[in-house]
Amino acid sequence: MLANIFLHYVLDTWFNKTVKDCVSGFCELVRYADDFVCVVQYAEDAQRIEKALKGRFERYGLEIHSDKSRAFSFGRFEIENAKKQNRRANTFDFLGFTHYCDKTRKGRFKVGRKTSRKKFKAKCKDMNLWLKSVRNLVKTKEWWKILRTKLQGHYQYYGVSGNMPSISKYYTITVRLVRKWLNRRSQKKRMSWSKFNDYLSCYPLPKPSIKHNLYTLSHVK
Repeated sequence: MLANIFLHYVLDTWFNKTVKDCVSGFCELVRYADDFVCVVQYAEDAQRIEKALKGRFERYGLEIHSDKSRAFSFGRFEIENAKKQNRRANTFDFLGFTHYCDKTRKGRFKVGRKTSRKKFKAKCKDMNLWLKSVRNLVKTKEWWKILRTKLQGHYQYYGVSGNMPSISKYYTITVRLVRKWLNRRSQKKRMSWSKFNDYLSCYPLPKPSIKHNLYTLSHVK
């Protein structure tokens, strides 16, 4: 809480009251806790802001980790520029998502989002460890309720427009892990996929779904 208040003064207020008045084009800051992204229209402004930001942080005893920060091109011309320069289009990770340049069906630019590889791997590992630890502690019907809640929580956060493949893959991996650890319970008969699917039919797990549509606005009555 204190760190958030501190950064609100050191970074947010400074950026809005000082930086925005000193640039030639559009610029905006998006921050959550100590993670932030600075969006700048012109490369020259980006270089000036990066230099000023380092000085601002040093003044208050803070430091920007060079291995966790970078300046790069991104936006509606990034895909074309990357092709001309024979490289991959730039992407960036923020708040558990990999953001990349994408296009709508009509060919217009949009920001695509998918679960970052690092977060996806960590989530699968956490699920595996939890299932391993809980399978013999309580009855299946008890931890099954918690499992349903865990899946719903995952969809609630990562279920954004365009991320259906990632949350579907997470569901598939979770189902496989559930069967794996059910079959490793002591003195229990091994459950075939056929019997396991019958069990899922009786006690279904929440299926992946998009919870947040980021590309359209609903009419508010």
